[in-house]
Amino acid sequence: MALVIETGLIVPGAESFATAAELVTYAANFGRVIPADTPSQEALLRRAALEMNAKPWKGYTVSSAQVLCWPRYEVCLNKWLLPSNTIPAQVKAGQMALATEIYADDLKDPATKQGAAIRKKVGPLEFEYAAASSIVTKAAATRQSYAQFAGLLESSSQVKLSRS
Repeated sequence: MALVIETGLIVPGAESFATAAELVTYAANFGRVIPADTPSQEALLRRAALEMNAKPWKGYTVSSAQVLCWPRYEVCLNKWLLPSNTIPAQVKAGQMALATEIYADDLKDPATKQGAAIRKKVGPLEFEYAAASSIVTKAAATRQSYAQFAGLLESSSQVKLSRS
């Protein structure tokens, strides 16, 4: 089933900001590896969109009926108020970056992922690591997707209590 794309107009059932074809172009341009088949590419974009919904975006969603985190209103980027009926290019590019990061993490051998050090020995060096948790194995927040989202996310020091 083809992706339902959010354009900024509150598309019912929207699942993604980017198409599989756009993801293919993005991956080629940035040298990223993605699955060859369209259904798997679409699944990655859906997973990235779900991950994006959990991020602390600036502003407020435009409608209670919208499924995804964008469009938003009251979002300033570089001192410019963004239109509330569009999807910023950074959001779309960030979703594609996040999709490629998720796929890269999927390809990693779980045995190579380590948790926190739980035992150290200073003498002849000896370390023991805990099993990796899901927090360790998910796409890192400091990757290219995070750079795309810069300026659109609330900082951790800002707390939004209410709309005035």
